[in-house]
Amino acid sequence: MSGNQVFFVATGITDGLLLQGVHFSGDRATTNSLILRSETRTRRTIMAEHLLEPE
Repeated sequence: MSGNQVFFVATGITDGLLLQGVHFSGDRATTNSLILRSETRTRRTIMAEHLLEPE
């Protein structure tokens, strides 16, 4: 990256003021992430659902 291209990315592990942590329900886990990009002055939040494989 060069110039003013700055990215910040965070995913919550435990619940906090900024993000929720990982939550498990049955065979699924949900995560919350935050992406900040300075060049486009955008903020994105992502709530993802992950299907867990049985052990």
